[in-house]
Amino acid sequence: MLLCLLLFFLYLCFPEISGSGIKNGLTLIAGQVLPALYPFILLTTLFRYLSMRRSAGRYLSVFIGFLSGYPLGAKAAADFKSSENRITPQSLLLICNNPGPAYMISFIGLNCLDSLRLGLSIYMAILAGNLTTGLLFNPLHKKADAAFSGNPAPWQSENHPEENIRKTNLLDLVIHDTFSIIVSISSYILIFSAAAAFIRQLTFLPAVIQALLAGLLEMTTGIQMLASQTALSPMVKILLTTGLISFGGFSVIAQTKSVISESSLSIKKYITERAIAATIAVSVMYIYITLCL
Repeated sequence: MLLCLLLFFLYLCFPEISGSGIKNGLTLIAGQVLPALYPFILLTTLFRYLSMRRSAGRYLSVFIGFLSGYPLGAKAAADFKSSENRITPQSLLLICNNPGPAYMISFIGLNCLDSLRLGLSIYMAILAGNLTTGLLFNPLHKKADAAFSGNPAPWQSENHPEENIRKTNLLDLVIHDTFSIIVSISSYILIFSAAAAFIRQLTFLPAVIQALLAGLLEMTTGIQMLASQTALSPMVKILLTTGLISFGGFSVIAQTKSVISESSLSIKKYITERAIAATIAVSVMYIYITLCL
């Protein structure tokens, strides 16, 4: 609440700066978010409803969420029923919630680093960090789930029971839920893009610090700022980029919290594990650069 009030005050006092940030956010939404995420949101939402009738649908939904980028992996984990599975939804939240391969190849690899190979390498390092951390904490999550096994978990209930789906047009449900998710994601991107615009005005800070602070708010903005820093060595630039993408920034965290809000998944555990996974991803990338480049 305090952060919202502060941002609102800044927006009122400095409309030009906030307007510039919102414009950048709208460009990001129209140029990357909608084209990349909208089809995947439709598919994951559709398979979510179909999985009420056929259990295979939820596995396909998780697979699509894994490939579709932040925060669709989180949505797939929140909708996943875990009673008889080895990996808990809390671990699945970390493992599935990744940057999309298209984002890593086109934007990071070709646009920011001028190297398809580096984009793919960073992507694999992030997946390695998420998988390692998710499996490491999975036994702890299983114990926590067992302690509350007597109560049905929120992710095991559906917003639209199967009998209601029969009475309602499935396409209407899918479109409604997809639109709600898109609006939520876009709103968070606009808020944090405007906040990142104020970071750019802190000219007393070194450019690298500005880029890191902006990236912690909205990762794409920070990565773009890092890519333009000629004073940084290529290794430092790659490692910082890896860390920002793996952590995701508070914009992605807010989006993740939004899509898991109706489940019992813990955003605090997610943030802690995400920081550990980012550290592992940076370490993997450092080893790769040292040995292979």
